[in-house]
Amino acid sequence: MKRRLFSILGCLMLASAFVALAPVVGAHAAVTGSITGVVANGTHQNAHVTGQKVILQRTDGKSTQDIATTVTDSSGRFTFGNLPVDSNAMYAAYTTFQGGLFSSQTVKLDGDTPAALQLTVYDTTNDDAHLRISVATLLVRQPRPVNGLIGIGEIITIENTDATAFVGTLTGDASKPMRLLRFATPPNASDLSLGIGFDGSLVVTTDKGFGSTATVPPGTTNFAFSIDIPYTGTAADLSFKPVYSAAQVMVLVPLDMFVDGRDFAAQGVVESLGSRYQVFTAGNVAADKQDSLRLTGLLEAGEKSYLDARALTIFALILALLALAALLLYLRRGNIATALGLIPATTPAGDGAGALLSNEANKLDAGEQQRLLNELLSLERAHAAGKLTEAEFKQRDRAIRQRLRAIMASERPTVEAVAKLAEAEQSARAGDEPVENADDEAREEAAPEQSSGGRR
Repeated sequence: MKRRLFSILGCLMLASAFVALAPVVGAHAAVTGSITGVVANGTHQNAHVTGQKVILQRTDGKSTQDIATTVTDSSGRFTFGNLPVDSNAMYAAYTTFQGGLFSSQTVKLDGDTPAALQLTVYDTTNDDAHLRISVATLLVRQPRPVNGLIGIGEIITIENTDATAFVGTLTGDASKPMRLLRFATPPNASDLSLGIGFDGSLVVTTDKGFGSTATVPPGTTNFAFSIDIPYTGTAADLSFKPVYSAAQVMVLVPLDMFVDGRDFAAQGVVESLGSRYQVFTAGNVAADKQDSLRLTGLLEAGEKSYLDARALTIFALILALLALAALLLYLRRGNIATALGLIPATTPAGDGAGALLSNEANKLDAGEQQRLLNELLSLERAHAAGKLTEAEFKQRDRAIRQRLRAIMASERPTVEAVAKLAEAEQSARAGDEPVENADDEAREEAAPEQSSGGRR
């Protein structure tokens, strides 16, 4: 009994000691990691750079801060230790070399294996002769009619074909007082907001655009910014004038805007980030050459909105119910394109003609037709609201209807051919003699065009 009591007391003492030590053990349980890397000069076959100051930067998605500094050793290597491991934290190293700012890729720490960084620097120049734009993307946002402004977001991908890095500088010579990385903006643009690519650089604005002391290493670098452009009435002119030659310029426009492409070619519709945009492109644009397009059917500039959020919701529901009622009406009457007068209504035909028309109709591009129909209805609403002149409305209406007819005509036999085929089949059932010739003639006209001299 006494031995058993001592055994129980011993277990209790051991448990108490473990509980007492638990906070101490927990205090030393924080996981840390380390980062190692090398600074190499890409202009000189990645030769190691010694005595180079390197700064470590940490970001957790909410804030970014410099947390440590070191200097490379005789082999160009650097190390950062005792770094807290956090699943939300990312690390990167950067340095300043010959006036240019160079940074590494970002890494996460896992606490087991040191993370490795490659920090490449280049000899620098202020000569922009080797810079060009590989692609410029302009995203048009919805207009703000209260102040008559349209937001434009731009992503400019600049390619440096030299082995040295271009660095913008505020000093220059008599011919060019400032040697900056330059970006042109449309006349009267305002509210410049900078994004990626401009970190740590100085910016100088002018009436034609702005310049930056940003660094452009060999290869491609993305620069993003946004501006506002003014518009009056219900139309706006959007222009793009690259400082450097541009291999391609792409403009993305919301579907509810009417576009006169002018210098840009329409390329259809794309979907991005849950929204659909009309795409217009121009290729091989020379430096300082201005290309433009015109946006119409916008909300009247200066028009104030008197509807609050609740009223807008109710209004949207009413429009949805009206659209549903209209759709049901069209479905009861027949093809929606016929109801809108886009194609002639067909007369009752025989079984063969009806089957042919049905099979061909299934080949139509329903998505493109629906988009054009929606565009036509939007045009009608804009015209009814007095936002388009009569001449502009007729021009747009004619263009949309021609596009619809072209789509339908390219994928179905002509109405005349179908009618002849139906007449031939009805005559055949009546027992008329001349039916064979009429039937052959109709079938030849309804058939697709043959290669090497064939006919419809």
